Amino acid sequence: MPTTPRDNAGHAASTARRALVRQYKESRLPAGVFTLTNQSNGRVYVGGSLNLDGAMNRMRFELNLRSHRNKPLQQDWIAYGADCFSFAVVDRIKERDDPLFDYRVELDGMLELWREEIPCHGDSGYNGAAP
Repeated sequence: MPTTPRDNAGHAASTARRALVRQYKESRLPAGVFTLTNQSNGRVYVGGSLNLDGAMNRMRFELNLRSHRNKPLQQDWIAYGADCFSFAVVDRIKERDDPLFDYRVELDGMLELWREEIPCHGDSGYNGAAP
């Protein structure tokens, strides 16, 4: 049975969709370091993730549910309200062509440097006691 132009168009659209899905699955999510700053008292949390958007969304969700494991941060979130806090991405890991590049090791080093650079320990932040 011969194909109609409509069948060919449907096949082309299906092939294009599969290619887009494959491209999405192969792409890397933005990874790096972020801050959550309490605008009222200046305290800062410095965190990092291989999925920045996911980590910030999860953190916001846990804080809104009053289930975040960082108790001082959770207490201030409740006391000051979500509007007094702001998220910011401070550094991103550049995507590499090298399949052996270890993004986790890069993130750990980057996070350590930013936690030294940004006052986020003790009374200045939510990352625990000063190291």
